[in-house]
Amino acid sequence: MISPKLQKILIMGILLRLLIMPFYFHPDIKTYNFQSSFLKNGVVNIYSYLTDHKQDLPLKEEFVYFPLTYFFLGGYQILASPFLGPGFHQWLFDASQSATQRPDVFRYLFILKLPYLLLDIAIGFLLMKFFEKDEDKKRVFTIWMFNPLSLVLIYAFSNLDIIVVFLTVLSLLLAQKQKPISAALALGIGAGFKAYPLLFAPFLMLTVKDWKQRLGILLVSVLPFILTIAPFLRSTSFKEATLTSGLMTRLTLMGMNLGFNETLLVGVAALSVLFFWGFSEMQISKDKLWQYYLALLLLLLSVIHFHVQWILWMMPFAALLFVRSKKLILPMALLLLTAFFIPLLYEDKAMTVGLFSVINPTYNLLPIPFAIVQKFYDPYVIQSILHSIFAGGSLVVAWKILRSRNVDIDE
Repeated sequence: MISPKLQKILIMGILLRLLIMPFYFHPDIKTYNFQSSFLKNGVVNIYSYLTDHKQDLPLKEEFVYFPLTYFFLGGYQILASPFLGPGFHQWLFDASQSATQRPDVFRYLFILKLPYLLLDIAIGFLLMKFFEKDEDKKRVFTIWMFNPLSLVLIYAFSNLDIIVVFLTVLSLLLAQKQKPISAALALGIGAGFKAYPLLFAPFLMLTVKDWKQRLGILLVSVLPFILTIAPFLRSTSFKEATLTSGLMTRLTLMGMNLGFNETLLVGVAALSVLFFWGFSEMQISKDKLWQYYLALLLLLLSVIHFHVQWILWMMPFAALLFVRSKKLILPMALLLLTAFFIPLLYEDKAMTVGLFSVINPTYNLLPIPFAIVQKFYDPYVIQSILHSIFAGGSLVVAWKILRSRNVDIDE
């Protein structure tokens, strides 16, 4: 049982989410649910299916997620079909602008986001388990339940990454409870949805000293990912839609020409610095592992062009930081806000005014921030300035949290 104070926070947090869920629409939620709807028709290889039937489908996009995402979403649709109703299939296949104005759209959005709500609340409870004092538990739970960035990222942008974020927080908790193999398994399952948890595996490995255990952790981290994608590796459509797009390729985009066709990859170099920092310590304390995870994500987003949804990856670790360090609350909050505003300046209506299109279609007629800023200054320059500020601040915060010898960073 949770205390009466936490019950009030929980109820208020849930009510706030229930009020937000039906009224914000990002086209991604319709696209990936349209693609996942083919599971109930017996389609297993969605990647090849979309390629082979592209001319006949109303939405032409590739399915860019890994197989577990397809099976998770498709399976949920099958379970929720009695509540979605008979008109849901027609809504998914309606590629016109009027699709957002169907009377049942609010019900569809509400039901489709329910798994996000459950995982979101579960993360709040997991975060409390990192603390012993009741006051710290209450503080981190409150931070998670009411921080506006998470609310927007999860419920306005319909962020599927909440699945993987839950699994990474679960993995971190298992590592802290001295269950590194179980922690590795959680990372591996998370990678079956989205590959970025594999970046945490080398640091999880460093929480133990025995090299057999370290190799076991790496194997258990990678094996679920390999097993879930193995049946699709012969599919050219799968490889083009997933393995050659997204995060992994962006890590190789930014580089310094060393001559003779050799390039110094800045992103890989930054992550190597972090790994060898931990490696030089001989063993990373399980209680400090979250600091390495946060530092990794700060450095990663500093050197790549990122999607706004990726900021959610940092949020649980930022919540831990807000409790562990009073001195870094303001710097970290400024970094998160800076990172959040960079993608809002992209030339993409769906990132801003389009989110309100189900409330009223006239929102789509409003100018986007990119167009407004463009009248006065080059928005790409502003993006570059903000990203540079974020990178500089991230280096400072990462250095501050890594140099601390204590769990409570200010001590």
